[in-house]
Amino acid sequence: MSIKPQSIRKGTTIKLDGKEVTKQEFLAFSETWEQKHFNLFNKLIKQGGGFSIKGTYIQIIPPEKMVTSKGEVDGGINKVDPLAKF
Repeated sequence: MSIKPQSIRKGTTIKLDGKEVTKQEFLAFSETWEQKHFNLFNKLIKQGGGFSIKGTYIQIIPPEKMVTSKGEVDGGINKVDPLAKF
């Protein structure tokens, strides 16, 4: 049992022992995983991070995208003139 190809989204970077791998290579690597490894992977694919499975360090870097609760791109901090009179 391996992970589904659609679980790895576009823009997500996955590294095995510091070396960036393709989606197909990672899918082949995940065929020997146990259920607890799948649960950890599903959690970290969203938030990013690193973990070790059978002596191999896996680092997941999600795409950098800041959105609001409405799903729109965040506009940043509103800048106010400190000398303006209210």
